[in-house]
Amino acid sequence: MQSVKHYRAFQIDPDGHVFGCINLVCGDDEDAKRQAAALVLVHRIELWRLDKRIARFDQPAELSPPPALS
Repeated sequence: MQSVKHYRAFQIDPDGHVFGCINLVCGDDEDAKRQAAALVLVHRIELWRLDKRIARFDQPAELSPPPALS
């Protein structure tokens, strides 16, 4: 029987603040990374297991806000 692990995919706004969390139950880190990567639509996702960050997924470049003008 394969053990399952619990992960959290945090949604990060453009200012770097967490505004949402999605719980994931996966067989291993690679499966969790695949599932978290699929969650990236508009905002960055950080994947955590307990107190360890597993991966960070940035939003696609075409959806990134334009740089601020000086």
